[in-house]
Amino acid sequence: MESGIVFEIEKFATHDGPGIRTAVFLKGCPLRCKWCHSPESWSFDIQQYPNGEIIGRKMSADEVVAEALKDKDFYDYSGGGLTLSGGEPLARPEFAVEILRKSKAAGLHTAIETCGYAPQTVIEAALPHIDLWLWDVKELDAKKHRAYTLRPLAPILANLHRVNKALAADVKPSRKVILRCPMIPGLNDDEAELAAIGKLADSLVSVAEVDVEPYILYGIDKAHRLGIKVYEAPPPPLEYGPGIVSRLSALTSKPVRLP
Repeated sequence: MESGIVFEIEKFATHDGPGIRTAVFLKGCPLRCKWCHSPESWSFDIQQYPNGEIIGRKMSADEVVAEALKDKDFYDYSGGGLTLSGGEPLARPEFAVEILRKSKAAGLHTAIETCGYAPQTVIEAALPHIDLWLWDVKELDAKKHRAYTLRPLAPILANLHRVNKALAADVKPSRKVILRCPMIPGLNDDEAELAAIGKLADSLVSVAEVDVEPYILYGIDKAHRLGIKVYEAPPPPLEYGPGIVSRLSALTSKPVRLP
């Protein structure tokens, strides 16, 4: 039985896929996004804040699925299910795939929030067990992507195209991809990036929509307590998100929204 480190389980989540969901956040991530709002997820190990608060607990895949199944009535009523997130859940491939497989076997709708940075074999192992891919698009300029995340863009895009090809040929056309785009003022919100997102979305038949996620300050305090440096800027004005949605909507035929 596979086990791993879970640092949060969010009940009644409504922003991580359709309906009412349980979102399970796994510890560990290969990326180092400058603006990360969950720097406590970077390490694969259980950690501790200076005040003694423990970050993470070891759980088995069976324990995770059992926790999610406590709310199955709500999923059945609302069209919800389980969402696996992180960190980067595919960085714990055996654990993640076992959770997804057992969730599907229990009749749950499954979603995964991923940056797509994983070996091809991991993507292929996860594919049969995922109904919805929430695919984070950090930056589509290769040099900027490496500067902002410390990892290359090419394998991420290659995996996205693999998933798109598999879903396009699927006998279950209900399985989809949503592109989730964190928008960071002054870093990745220029016209070139928005045009690239629009072009990418239109090129992928499995993409159902594009979600715009404006920069938030949620990770700064946690980073300070862990001695990690992250991007720090004032919050964008309230009109920032709707403005990005309007600009991006003019560049793609896919629906664009704020989650």
